[in-house]
Amino acid sequence: MVTKVVQRLITVRNWRLKSVYIVLGAVILCVIVVLVSLITWYRHALKPVSSSAQTIQVEVARGETATQVADELKTKELIRSSMAFRLFYREHHGAAHIQAGKYALSPNMTPSQIIQVLTHGKVVSDAISVTIPEGYNVADIASRLEQAGVCSKSAFLNAEEHGQFKQSFLANLSGRKGIRYRLEGFLFPDTYDFQPNESPTDVINVMLDDFQTRVLTTSLTSQLAAKHMSLNHLITEASLVENEAEVDSERPIIASVINNRLKVGSKLQVDATVEYALGHHVSVVTDAETQGTKSPYNTYLVKGLPPGPIDSPGLKSIDAVLHPATTDYFYYVAKGDGSGEHYFSKTYTEQLHNEALRVQNLRKAKK
Repeated sequence: MVTKVVQRLITVRNWRLKSVYIVLGAVILCVIVVLVSLITWYRHALKPVSSSAQTIQVEVARGETATQVADELKTKELIRSSMAFRLFYREHHGAAHIQAGKYALSPNMTPSQIIQVLTHGKVVSDAISVTIPEGYNVADIASRLEQAGVCSKSAFLNAEEHGQFKQSFLANLSGRKGIRYRLEGFLFPDTYDFQPNESPTDVINVMLDDFQTRVLTTSLTSQLAAKHMSLNHLITEASLVENEAEVDSERPIIASVINNRLKVGSKLQVDATVEYALGHHVSVVTDAETQGTKSPYNTYLVKGLPPGPIDSPGLKSIDAVLHPATTDYFYYVAKGDGSGEHYFSKTYTEQLHNEALRVQNLRKAKK
């Protein structure tokens, strides 16, 4: 009897020990899983936010804490996690203080590289802020950069033609014929900070990265696929809208006119394409120029869209091409009354009437 009691006690003790081992093992496993997850998260959080080399200015005020700096970097999307940034800073650079000043940072920098800049006081002392407006073409951009002292016009144009660029979307532009500038339309109009005498190749890379980040979103690429529209078609048509429209509300309407003419095979007859074919800006495109300028860009002589964009369109013009208005219009003409608006018409007879109204408006404006 005693033996059976002892055996039962031993069995109960063994069962309890097994239970303890099972629970302990489960706890250890959970700890390991949590640790692995934290390590994985931490390593991911220390990677660059993106491949964009776009310069973003950050100002650190005197007395700001590492936490405040990390929060600002996260807000400006220069780091993935403010917590990971703070942990890395305390672990590896705690003895080095973040210095006050203005800094030029990029999303393609790791937290370690950013900390190196901030703790060594590599402040921006002579950065040049350059704004590239919507509707500028490559030649305009080159001139603006030269005027600002970033790089020479000739060096920029040479880099545009011969430079090596690795942005993935550029593969979609191969095979186009009759293109004047291979990157026309894809140097995104924005405000940039550059250094004096900066490498034109680096300047172009920043603009291409900006285009890739700002334009080629997941939503936009999905819309392109759904519409079976090429990237070149999108930006080319958007560049026409950008050049023709002054009032935002008219951008989708102008896009609808272009689409309506494309559907029936009519020549687009966009004056801006003649101006681009001429290679310089003119105040008024003459009949002689529309008929005498031999170029694949001249939509008075060639049906369909030009072989490529004629300027750098902004997001509003790009969106107008993706979401054009539904109209029966085939013509438009600027009102000439200073409003920047257009008269739209379905027939050529209506167009002639609207052109007469434009002449009247111009005469009134001169009085």
